[in-house]
Order: sequence, then C-alpha cells, then structure tokens
Amino acid sequence: MRKFENNLEWIRTKMVKYKVPSKAIFIVVGILSTIWFLVRVIPKPSRAGYPCVKAATPFMSGFVIWLFSLTGSVFMFRKSYDRIKKARYIAALGFVLVGLVFILVSNYQNARKIYANSVLINNELPDAPNTPMGQSYGSFPGRVVWTFNPSATNDSCKNTMSDAYYLPQNNNQDTIDVMANYAVKALSGKTTIKDAWDAIFKDFNLRKKGAASGYEVGQTIFIKINNGQAGWAINMNNLAESRVRAPISGTSPAALLAFVRQLVDSCAIPQNKILIGEPMTHVYKHTYDVIHAAYPDVVILDKEDHTNLGRTTSAGWTDDVVFYSDKGKFMPDGISDNLMKEMYDADYMINFAALKAHARNGFSVGAKNHLGSHGKHGDKYGYGTFYLHSGLVATKDNDDLSNTEATKYKRYRVCVDMMGHEKLGLNTVLFIVDGLWGGTEAVEPPVKWNSAPFNNDWPNSFFIAQDQVAIESVCLDFLRAEALVNPAFKKRPLFPAVDDYLHQAADKTNWPEDIIYDPEADGVPISSSLGVHEHWNNSTDKQYTQNLFSSEDGIDLVAVPENMVEHIPKKIKKKKKLK
Repeated sequence: MRKFENNLEWIRTKMVKYKVPSKAIFIVVGILSTIWFLVRVIPKPSRAGYPCVKAATPFMSGFVIWLFSLTGSVFMFRKSYDRIKKARYIAALGFVLVGLVFILVSNYQNARKIYANSVLINNELPDAPNTPMGQSYGSFPGRVVWTFNPSATNDSCKNTMSDAYYLPQNNNQDTIDVMANYAVKALSGKTTIKDAWDAIFKDFNLRKKGAASGYEVGQTIFIKINNGQAGWAINMNNLAESRVRAPISGTSPAALLAFVRQLVDSCAIPQNKILIGEPMTHVYKHTYDVIHAAYPDVVILDKEDHTNLGRTTSAGWTDDVVFYSDKGKFMPDGISDNLMKEMYDADYMINFAALKAHARNGFSVGAKNHLGSHGKHGDKYGYGTFYLHSGLVATKDNDDLSNTEATKYKRYRVCVDMMGHEKLGLNTVLFIVDGLWGGTEAVEPPVKWNSAPFNNDWPNSFFIAQDQVAIESVCLDFLRAEALVNPAFKKRPLFPAVDDYLHQAADKTNWPEDIIYDPEADGVPISSSLGVHEHWNNSTDKQYTQNLFSSEDGIDLVAVPENMVEHIPKKIKKKKKLK
C-alpha cells in the first residue's frame, strides 16, 4: 500500500523536474489517485482509513471536483446556447452564470492546491519527500549507513552524576565495536575493516588530490569531537578534572574508542598520528580516561597547558583562516576566525558529532559541531560561539524565533561556510554521528526516544557517511520524527527553515542573492554542490530516492540490520572505479 503513496509522489516530482505543465501533472496524478481509491475502497470501505488511501484522497478529491466543475460548465453553456436559440434569454443568462461558477471552481481547484497538500505530508517543508537536490559523494555516492542495536547501552541508566551515560558500565563496548565495524564495511562495500578504510581514504583523496591514494605513513588524522560544553561544565585544576554539571549529551567515549580501535588495530595507523580535540574548550576526563587507557600514545589536545592531566598542549592557532561570507552583515563580531594549528595542518579530519537537537539551529550534528572549531575567545562565558549564532535560525536567544527574517529560506547560514571550508568540511574523510545517546539540546542531558524502532529506549545508533550533506539530512529526518512524539525536544528540529543550510550546501542556486560563500576569502567560491539533500518518504519506512527507485540520484540509507530500511529490487550498483 505504501508503495503507491511513494510512487505517486515520485511521478509528481519527476513531472515537476522535467517542467511538465502543472495542469497535466494535476490530471495524471488525479486519475491515478482516483483509480487507486476506487480499487481499494469499493471492495472494502474500511480501507478508507488506510494511510495510503488517506494520501491519495486529497489528489482524488481535487481531481473529481475539477472534473465535475469542467463538465458542469460545458453542460451549462450548452444549455444556455439552446435557450438562446429558443429566445428564452433569462433562462440562458441563468445557465451562463451557473457555468461561470463552475469555471471558477475548476480554476481554483488546481495543481498548486494539490501540491500544497503533498507538502503537508512532509511537515511543512518546502521540498516534497524524495526530491533530491545537489550532487552525491562517496565510494557509493549518497550512501549513509545507520547501525542500530538496542543492547549497545544500558536501558536502566539513570543518567545522573553517579550513573552517567558516558560511564563504562552503561556502554556495551563489544556491541558498540561491532556496530562501528559493520558501519564502515557497509559504507565502503568491503568485508574487512582495513579494506574498508583503505577504500574510504582512496575515495577521499581522489576527490581532494585527484589521485586515489590510501593513508600514507606520517599523515595525521584530527578527530573533532563534540565536547563544547566542557568550557563551563567541568572544574579543571592542577589535580583533577571533574564534572560540575549534569551529564550533558556529547560524543561518548565508547563510540570514540570503537573507531580509534579500527584505525590503530586494523589499519596500523600510529597512535601518535591520531589527534583528538575540542579546540574551543577541552576534552572531558571521562573521554581521556577511556582513550588513554587503551591507546596511551593517542594525542589528546588542549588549547591550554594541562600536561599535568596528560593533555598535549596545542602549538597554538593559525590566525584568520576562516572568513564568514556575510562579511559582517549578520554577524558583525564574526568577520574571521582562527583554527588550532593541529587541525589546520591535519591531512585528514574525522567529524565525530553527537545526535541532538539545538535551541538555536534546530538540530546539531556535523556542521554545527564546527562552531567549536574556532580559536577566538573571550566572551562573557570565557569561550566564543555566541557571535556566530546570528548565522543560525534562532538568532536572539534559545528557542526564540521572533526574528522572522532568520526563519526564512535563502538567508545567510554560517554552517555552509563550515561545510565548504577547505580545512573543515572539505578536509573530512569521514562523518560520524554518535547516536548511542540522543540529546534534546547542546546543553541538556540525553533522553530516551519514543519513535520506532527506539520505543522508549536510548537511540543506540551510529550514522556514518562520506557525503556531509546526506548524513545531515538523514539525521534531521530522524530528529524531526522524534520531535513529533517527544515533548522533551520542544519542537526544535521542526524550526522553520531548519534545513535551509542543507538546501544551500546542496545547490548554489539556493544561496541568498547577496551572498557568495567563499570561506577562505581567496576569490574561489564554494563549488556548486557539497553533497546531496532530500527528505525521506515517511518516518515509518525511512526510504530515500535510492531506496525506492532504480536511480543514482539522492540518498541511499543502508541500515544494519538491513530489514529496517527496505530497498526495492534493482540491479546491483557497481562501485565506481578509482583511478
């Protein structure tokens, strides 16, 4: 049944794409919807409540009303003409007036109205489901892998200071390691971790350098984690580092360890070539303890001198290397920024974000994670991101959408600059979103999720991709689905224009008229596309264009276990050859 709904939407969007006249779209979709309604409901009237029938009903009703109005007007004008021939002019005028009413109804009930109904199915987003935009990237372009295992975390975790989500007893490390292993193999199409990472490195270097080279001895990998709250949520002194705030959601140490283990144990990358940092603030003690115990030579960076705590002091900052493309129009205090030298000089970056909503941006994963990558500090909180908030959706305060200009599409979005910078988004070999513990906001603790398949448990998931726009789009869809059924999210992922930065990152035709994104200020704008964006068909099936159709366009959500997201039967796509 749901396949009809998906195919109907696909037909409509394809006709729009190829500029088929709106009236023709209206007629074709209307006929198909009417046939489907009659075939399903006449044999069994109770089917009228089925989701697929409900989806077809607006199209059918609009078409039937239009058809009735059109035929009615023709009938009335013929009657009028007949009365004129018989010199019955008053009757003829009456038929003309009734015919004009039918014409008005016919013209009002048009394809534009029906399109609005289809948009409502997608929670008021301007782009209909399965309407991809942009260019996909990766060994398998557009692929996003979602691994899920409810045994990854402790269902009984209270997430208090003494029973925090990040503590080892609340994370099943063996299960998490297996999830991470499945993820990279599914992303690359390889059967071993070593071969998987080699394919990921080669695909990245083919795009970056034009040569499909793997990891080379001496190259460094900077792992940007989400510990941004550590600037004020810890008490760091000469003896120890401890939490002074409730366990706020961020990159979990068990998730980080699983992927570091792949790099060291399977890929033989030297520990001291793996750098972990949160440039804006610090790395939490609970993260340091887990990584250091397993791999003592992995470098845990800090902007300050905390060598007594085992941290490696950063060499400093590379000044004025990020330039914001609004040129002070929206962010007057955010003209340019510095980057930690180790991040700037890294051969590769891994963006290791956390799955959570956000009271300023609507949600926060990889792109928003880079609002902690800069090095200009000194606001009243002792660290700086607040001057960048004017480049988000809620510009004035948390959950404050009173600045209606900021809630419109085609407005400057700071996240696009982050995604398109040569040392940030464009230097990222792998995008990882830690969804073991999903949060409602950057500074709030994780909560259990109500939507399926999580069903009042922690989300217990990983999302990984080589396409940064695709993974952001998928995570947004998951967060939007949860926000509809979980009051703790306060509707944040449902903010207006929440996906505006993804539209702009996917296709430069969506840029504001007065903005040219050039985050290096070198006169070379961001390329036409940083990845592919679309929304799934619905929150039950979670299918994207490549899941539904024999198409290379759009996103391909690969789930582990695979039965969570169905792929239609199609020819097996061959991995593109690496030169």
